[in-house]
Amino acid sequence: MAERTMVEFVEEWQRGAFLLFGSALAGGVSAVFVGSLRPGTPLGLITFFVGSVLAFLAFSYLFYGE
Repeated sequence: MAERTMVEFVEEWQRGAFLLFGSALAGGVSAVFVGSLRPGTPLGLITFFVGSVLAFLAFSYLFYGE
């Protein structure tokens, strides 16, 4: 197994952090938008989870191509 340099290790962690925070941010933005259209319903919470998962899949595909 090849040894990784510290730079490669940090880049991998940065990419992972972007995947998590970017997905949460995209889910939050979509939830705020949908929640403002239909206030008082749990649709915003559902949109947060669905938007986060879809954003995670899209970012993963862009980063890793699979």
